[in-house]
Amino acid sequence: MNGILLFILGCFLGGFLGVTMMCLLQINRLNHYEMKDKEDKTADEEKL
Repeated sequence: MNGILLFILGCFLGGFLGVTMMCLLQINRLNHYEMKDKEDKTADEEKL
């Protein structure tokens, strides 16, 4: 019984940690592309 409880708790914590890390990495990736897009627009405006 104790082993099943630890297994369920480990799956819960592991899933929570995995989802949290994926969200953080996705946010970082989106911010990176926004900054790159903003730099490209600024460079295009300077050419005009």
